[in-house]
Amino acid sequence: MRKSIQYVMLFIASCILFTGCSSTKKMMQENTLLKTEIQKRDSIKSTVVNQAINDKLITPIVQSNTGNAVFDSLVNAKVDEILSKLNTSKNSGDNSYKLIYDKLTKQLEFYAQIAQTKNENTAIKEQKTKTIIQVKKIPVLVKKPLSKLEKFFIGLGILAIIYIGFKVVGFIRRKTSVWV
Repeated sequence: MRKSIQYVMLFIASCILFTGCSSTKKMMQENTLLKTEIQKRDSIKSTVVNQAINDKLITPIVQSNTGNAVFDSLVNAKVDEILSKLNTSKNSGDNSYKLIYDKLTKQLEFYAQIAQTKNENTAIKEQKTKTIIQVKKIPVLVKKPLSKLEKFFIGLGILAIIYIGFKVVGFIRRKTSVWV
């Protein structure tokens, strides 16, 4: 009974040695540089606002007066027909125009509405470029090789397991009748 307790203790000790030194250790190493650039500009912005335009133009159409009443009436009728076909209007946003011929008053009327406009000018007065270098610590995993002492303990653990294995096999042979 006393020998079996010794075997168990030896087995536990070798397992602790074997698992404690079984793999390479990882350690943290820090140091990474980050570069940041900052640009600064001084500028002047000027804005010119032109107000809206509402315009109206009325032009009277002179009637033909040659002394020949038949000729004058034909010419005036043809002029009225041609100018009546000019009636048009267009709209786009706040901009519009309209051209109308009024037969009763014998006038050509033009109306225009132009929206306000803005002109913006930006002039760069001074430009500065500044470079700032910051050191920021970022963790990096690095593999460290095994030392000679760690390799020795790994070898010792393997030998202890082999020794315990032989002892267990010998113990089982003595206790069982199968391998006698």
